[in-house]
Amino acid sequence: MNEIPAKRVWTTIATSIIALLGAFAVWASFSHEFTTPPRPVVLSRHSTNSQHRCAECHSDITDQFAQAPHSRTLSRATAPENQEAFVGRTFHNDLTDVSYHYEAGKDGIDIITDAYSRKVSAKWIFGSGTHARTPLITWTDRDGKTAGIEHSVSSYPSGELGLTLGAEDQKETSGIYCLGAVRGPAETVNCFGCHSTHLPVEDGRLAMDRIVPNIGCARCHWNTTEHVHEMDADLPTTIERFSELTPEQSVDRCGECHRRTEEMGAEVSPEDKSLGRFAPVGLTQSPCFQQQGSVTLSSGAQARLDCTSCHNPHGPTSHDWRDHAAVCLDCHDGAHDRAANCPKAARTDNCLTCHMPSVPANKHLHFTDHWIRIRDTEPTPENQ
Repeated sequence: MNEIPAKRVWTTIATSIIALLGAFAVWASFSHEFTTPPRPVVLSRHSTNSQHRCAECHSDITDQFAQAPHSRTLSRATAPENQEAFVGRTFHNDLTDVSYHYEAGKDGIDIITDAYSRKVSAKWIFGSGTHARTPLITWTDRDGKTAGIEHSVSSYPSGELGLTLGAEDQKETSGIYCLGAVRGPAETVNCFGCHSTHLPVEDGRLAMDRIVPNIGCARCHWNTTEHVHEMDADLPTTIERFSELTPEQSVDRCGECHRRTEEMGAEVSPEDKSLGRFAPVGLTQSPCFQQQGSVTLSSGAQARLDCTSCHNPHGPTSHDWRDHAAVCLDCHDGAHDRAANCPKAARTDNCLTCHMPSVPANKHLHFTDHWIRIRDTEPTPENQ
């Protein structure tokens, strides 16, 4: 038998290794495509289509969406509702004995306090007013990047001015830190990013005049631009729908701004008082979410639970507990071999008071705890 020359053996081995590496690279590229979320639409290099383009065919949805809080997440401080909320008023922080007075500025709201050497201007207000409106002070740092200060005072739905959530721990009585929580460039981009549909960032500096504020169609439906192009070209097309995502993907889409579990920085615990703010985190801890695949509904379809099960993404949230309890009862119907009925309440009772109570975040704010579970707390008046 002839021996195969060593050179040929090594050549064959090397060729095989190269082929395997090539195959791995192809696999990795496809794996990356399906496991890594795409670049958020809000940070895309090109602006998204105008909401008016969507309204050309979907005016019923865009008209309804105009009433939703997500359509008012970011506004100029010069807007009448923001001027009315702050201008001419004074707030005194009893914890630090610092007072803040607000006046109309050239292109925003001027914040004046004896605790800082000069007045500063807030040009943007964050929040729809459903929970709060909070001024953000911005400036360009020494590296040419946009940084910000989340002001320590907010306007609440009651009409009162009060400490911004988190500012209760503020101890500074003078200097820049008494104005609020200082946010570096990355945090400032995140703040604007979660309140905008498009956020042009150039080397860390926000192009303020090109921001598309508020949450529009393109922010949640990632293929909006392609959809419009295909419509213009008279090609077959469809818009991405949350119902076509898995429940995990759907909740993660909301979690891009409302927080995801892996972003909590530690093991999630029911004792964490901040969970009320982060609905997607609480929901994904719930047995109802984790076990939904084991329940078949009366229609024969598999049960599905995600944010849109209770919240109409195109309109204001219903505050009628019966609307939300109906979602619970669709699964919890032990008489028809679905999830067990509650042993302590009738099917006509309010499920939320025990299993999804409203929890206080500060003096002015309550949030619904979305970690659906059996708990020992008393029912809360807000949910009764």
